Amino acid sequence: MVNRVISLILVLFFCGFISFIAINGTNEIYGKNEVQNISYKLPDSWMANISNKQFRLLELSLVDGGDFNVVLFANIQGTADQNIDRWINQFQIENSNIETIKDSLSSKKISTVELYGTYEVPNMVNPTASKEIKKDYGLLGGVIEFSNSIYFVKAVGNNDLVKANKSNFNEFVYSISLK
Repeated sequence: MVNRVISLILVLFFCGFISFIAINGTNEIYGKNEVQNISYKLPDSWMANISNKQFRLLELSLVDGGDFNVVLFANIQGTADQNIDRWINQFQIENSNIETIKDSLSSKKISTVELYGTYEVPNMVNPTASKEIKKDYGLLGGVIEFSNSIYFVKAVGNNDLVKANKSNFNEFVYSISLK
C-alpha cells in the first residue's frame, strides 16, 4: 500500500511538472529572460533595459556602472559580415588586433569579433557630423543567425572592462534562443 501511495505521488508530481513546462516553458527553470520572440540569460553583473529606440531590443550595462555598454539589435540591415565590417571600421586599429570567430550550432550560426583601439563613436542621426573619439576602447560584437531571423549584439567600452566582460558577453550571445 505504501509503494502505491509513493508511486501515485510521483506520477502526480511529474504530471504537474510537465504541465508547468507546457504552460510556462523552461526559461524560468534555466533563469532566462525574454524580449520579443527571443530568450536570453543575463550575466549577474549586468542589468538590462528594454529599449524604445528603433531596432534596439535591449540596452545593457554593468550593475556597478563603468564605461561598458551592450546593445541587442534586431532587424537591422546587412549580413553578419557586413555588420562586423562596419563595427571594425568604427575603430582605428591594426588588423592584427582583430579576432573573429564563426561557429555553427544545430539551430543557429554565431559570428563574433573582438578588437581594441581608438573608437570613433558613430552619429546615426547625422553621419557627416564630427565623430567623438575615445581612446583605449574595445569592442565585442556578436551576430546570431537563425533560419528566419538575425540578431546583433554590440558591446563597447573601456579596454579593461571589455576584457573583463568577454566571457559574460560570450555566454550572453550563446544563450540567445528563439522562444
